[in-house]
Amino acid sequence: MKSANVRYLLGTALLVLATATAGAEEVTVNSILIAHRAGATAGGIIAVVSNPANTIAMTAGDLVTLRAAGVPENVITAINARAVALSPQPITLQPDDPRLVDLVRLVKSGMSESIIAEQVRQSDPAFNLSVADLLYLKQNGVLESIIGALMATRAGTQAAPRIAAPALAGPRELVFDDLVLVKSMSLKKNRSGRLVMQGDLLAWVDGGDPKKNFEFQIPGLEKVWFTCQARTPENFCYQINLQIVKGAQYRFRDVNQESGSNASVIKVMDALRKYFPQIAFGPPDA
Repeated sequence: MKSANVRYLLGTALLVLATATAGAEEVTVNSILIAHRAGATAGGIIAVVSNPANTIAMTAGDLVTLRAAGVPENVITAINARAVALSPQPITLQPDDPRLVDLVRLVKSGMSESIIAEQVRQSDPAFNLSVADLLYLKQNGVLESIIGALMATRAGTQAAPRIAAPALAGPRELVFDDLVLVKSMSLKKNRSGRLVMQGDLLAWVDGGDPKKNFEFQIPGLEKVWFTCQARTPENFCYQINLQIVKGAQYRFRDVNQESGSNASVIKVMDALRKYFPQIAFGPPDA
């Protein structure tokens, strides 16, 4: 009985493949699954997929279904390549390692190649890229140098390829006094203090409680913008806002705002523009 079922499935699979080859039919997720379950070889399925007479009717979800069913990765790669060739809108791939989604976000944010490569080098656990991961990175324009750094993390004791990092972009030290950290969800009230810029670091030095001090990497800033009041003849900008790539926001107000001075926040903005011109300056919705 079992052998009869196998012969039936194999016959059905071969019929589907033959029809797709001879009759210029659509290759679907069901026809691939039938062929795979009947024991058709990866090479045979790829031949049908690659046949220019046939078309591919697949979605990104179908690729997930095929992978879950154990269809070989080289078959899935061939399907995606054929879909790209047939349509200006290729199938949107998803990586097996979800950390790569954040990495692509960093790449598209304009973060420098050297910083991303260093972040990759320090990753734990190491990356073990699958075919799906590589296709996802390629589709999203990740440079081969960064892909090489990802692959090198698997070596453990072997250091990842290092991209020559430029000297720190920021100054040795700049201090910005007369600032107020505006309260947020994590703060019960405004806190006075100062900002200190050292190289690529920006640190908040709290005026009342050293435990409230914190710092972050300036290249990790996603947006920097002013909060202003409309005045004649020009706007009066009294607060500078910083948004980190991961989403956190910090707001620093000039302590002399009420007396009409905004010198402190202007100095912070001028320093960021001078030393880190690659940052996106403008409100989040700009």
